[in-house]
Amino acid sequence: MDGEDSTPRVALVTGGGIRVGQAIVRALVGAGWRVWIHHHRSIEPAQSLARELDPDAVLGLVAGDLSVAAERTRVCAHLLDDVGPAGGRLDLLVNNAASFERGEFLARQDRDLERVLATNLVAPVSLMRSFAPALLHSAGSIVNIVDVAGFHPLRDYLDHCVAKAGLEMATRALAVELAPIRVNAVAPGTVAWPTDAHHGEDSPARAAVVKQIPLGRIGTPQDVARAVLYLADAPFVTGSCLRVDGGRIAAMGGSRA
Repeated sequence: MDGEDSTPRVALVTGGGIRVGQAIVRALVGAGWRVWIHHHRSIEPAQSLARELDPDAVLGLVAGDLSVAAERTRVCAHLLDDVGPAGGRLDLLVNNAASFERGEFLARQDRDLERVLATNLVAPVSLMRSFAPALLHSAGSIVNIVDVAGFHPLRDYLDHCVAKAGLEMATRALAVELAPIRVNAVAPGTVAWPTDAHHGEDSPARAAVVKQIPLGRIGTPQDVARAVLYLADAPFVTGSCLRVDGGRIAAMGGSRA
């Protein structure tokens, strides 16, 4: 463990109320962490999650649009308040909050790219800068949730791919610049099915995705959460990106037929 005392460690999970973020929050609480749950629009799921968990483990819900500089400043000030419930302590920052915008490249505009970068790249980099002093004090670490689309392009998701590739590079660069703070990333593949009819049960679309995955199934949010837990407690791992994709990237260009 990074911490040397017996005080429960403190984590912030951005976008922690739903999907992968929710799984990460649950896993951290199950491992004995105290957690701040950040949300933007998903207030009801975040509140429901907080009610389900041990009240001593949930430090609070923190609302904010992290793409807005003033909102980030407010969130950071709240968490780092010396008289707050965590006494300003932070041992782990999980940059999970993200958008996932789709659109044909020629039909999108500069402002679309700027919006995606603000949420998926500028915000997590800004939070890493703001929380670095607290993480240095606690011998803490950072885990950025990136995407396998940052390594292999996904058609009609150019803005998303560029932002996640940038965050993966920031992970490696800051592992050097912020050391001894450890900075790592997790790159999920398909960990939940889209809810549209095209990806329904027994659909050709689902079968095509599974065929590309050597392990023969899509992942789960819990698979990503396990990777986060590992990196949070891996004392000699930094600058690494753990792909949680069932081998899909490794199989690119090959055939499982």
